[in-house]
Amino acid sequence: MPTAPDSAPAPVRSSRLLRLLGLGFGLAVVVGGTTGTGVLRSPREVAEAVGSADGVLLVWLAGGLYALLGANAIAELGAMLPQAGGWYGYAHRAFGEFVAVVVAWGDWVSSCVTAALVTLMMSTYVTLLFPTLAGHERTVSLASVAVLGLIQWRGLREASRAQELTALLVAGALLIILVGSWWLPAAPALSSPLAGRGLLPLVVAFQAVIFAYDGWYAAIYFAEEDHDPARAVPRSMLGGVALVILTYALLNAALLHALPFQELTTAELPLAEVADRLLGPWGRRAMLAVAVLGHLGVLNSVLLMATRVLFALGRDGLLPRPLARVHKAGTPRSALLVAVLLTAALMATGTAEQLLAVTSILFVSYYAVGFAAVLWLRRTAPELPRPYRTWGYPVTTWVALLGSGAFLVSNAVAEPGNTLLAVGLVAGSYPVWRLVKRRAA
Repeated sequence: MPTAPDSAPAPVRSSRLLRLLGLGFGLAVVVGGTTGTGVLRSPREVAEAVGSADGVLLVWLAGGLYALLGANAIAELGAMLPQAGGWYGYAHRAFGEFVAVVVAWGDWVSSCVTAALVTLMMSTYVTLLFPTLAGHERTVSLASVAVLGLIQWRGLREASRAQELTALLVAGALLIILVGSWWLPAAPALSSPLAGRGLLPLVVAFQAVIFAYDGWYAAIYFAEEDHDPARAVPRSMLGGVALVILTYALLNAALLHALPFQELTTAELPLAEVADRLLGPWGRRAMLAVAVLGHLGVLNSVLLMATRVLFALGRDGLLPRPLARVHKAGTPRSALLVAVLLTAALMATGTAEQLLAVTSILFVSYYAVGFAAVLWLRRTAPELPRPYRTWGYPVTTWVALLGSGAFLVSNAVAEPGNTLLAVGLVAGSYPVWRLVKRRAA
C-alpha cells in the first residue's frame, strides 16, 4: 500500500515560503524557461536528424501535442496540491515516500544537469560575441551561474523580476526577427529527403524536441509561493504551452522559408543566419545577444526549480533540515547553494551532447510518474478538491503516459549507454534514502 500522506514529517517552522508570485511570473517561467534554448539550437538538431521539411514540422507538432497533453493532466495536480517541490509532492501523495524520493532525486539531478548544459551552450555564444573570451568557456559558465545564484540569494522578488525581464526581452526580439524573416526571398525547396534516416536519428530528434519543450510544467514548483495557485497554475501551464507551440510553429515556418534546408541542418544558430540576411553583421550580433539572454532566463528558472525540490525534501525530513530554512526575502539559501555547487560540478565534467540525452530520459521518466499519479489519485482520492479537472480524462492522460513509455523504450533500444547512465543517476537516490531513514530511526 502507498504511504499515506499524513505520515510525512511535520514541516519545520523555518520552512514557510512567501506568497509573492502571480500569473505574470507563471507565464514567464513557462515560456521563458522553455523557449530560451528551444528556439536557438533545436531547429538545427531536429532538421539534421529528420532529414525533410515535412518531417521536421511533424516532429515539432508531435512534441507540442505531448506538452499540451502533459500540461492538461499535471495542471489538475498543481491546482489540487499547491506545494513546493514539483513532481515530488504528487508522487508522495499517490505512491508513497520511496517513489517520491526517487522522483525528487531524478528531478533535482536533471534540473542541475539542464543548468550545466544551458551554461555550456550559452558560453559558446558569449565567445562568438566576444572572441577574446575564446578558450575560457568554462569560466564564463561558472560566472553566469554565480551571478544568477547571487540574484536568487538576494530574494524571491529579484529572482522573479529577472525571469520576467528576460522572458519579455527574448519574446520581443523573436517577434521582430520572425516577422522580418518573411521579407526575405523564399529559399529553394529540398529536392529529396536526406539519406540515412532510421531509429537512432528519430530518437535524437525527439530528444531535442523534448528538451525544447521541457519547462511546460515549471509553474508547479512555485504553487506554494503563488497568491492564487488554483487559478494561476493551470492558466500559466496551459496558456504558456499554447504560446510555446505557437512560437515554435512560427519559428520553423520562418526558418524553412528563409534558409535552404541543407543550411538549416548545419547552421549552429539558424536564427542568427536569418538575422544576418536581414540586418547584416549587426543582426547576427543582436541574435547572439538574444541567445545569451534566453539561456540566462532558462538557467534562472532551473536553479529556482532545483532549489525548491531540495527545500521540499528538507522540510519533510528526507534530507538535512537546514535545506528547508527560508531567508526573510523568500529564498531557501542552503538549498540554493547546494544546487549551484552541483551545477558547477556537472559543468566541469560533462559534454553538451551527453547531458542532452540524459536529461531527456530523466524528464520523461518523471513526466510518466506524474501522469500515473493523476490516474491513481482519481481512483483512490476522489474526494480531493480539484479546481481544475483534466480535459478529456482519462483518454488524454493515458495518451500522454503511453507516449512517455514509447519514448523511454525507444531510447533504451537506440542509446542503451545513456539510458544506463540515467538509471545510474536515479539509483543514487536509494542509498541516500536508506541513510536518512536509518538516521531518523
